Amino acid sequence: MKKKLSSLKKVRSEIDKLDDKILPLMIKRSRLVENALELKKLKSQIRDPKRIKIILDKIERNSEKYDVNKKLLRQIWKSMIECYIDYEKKIFDKR
Repeated sequence: MKKKLSSLKKVRSEIDKLDDKILPLMIKRSRLVENALELKKLKSQIRDPKRIKIILDKIERNSEKYDVNKKLLRQIWKSMIECYIDYEKKIFDKR
């Protein structure tokens, strides 16, 4: 989206619309993470530094096609991954 919106209210409305689209994708991602966790036998399998690097490098590489702060997007993905890792550890400890 290149067009700049003229008011904060309009910008927030567009953000809300995007959030409505992102939420179902995050739910699907969360379910896949839970599915992956069921397949992990050891707590040490929860954090896979090699996989994390692959994901973050891919996000940064793919974001180069756009006029966007690729470092910011990488950090957002890293934060999301860390949240899922924390979640997995809590669930793993309960089983």
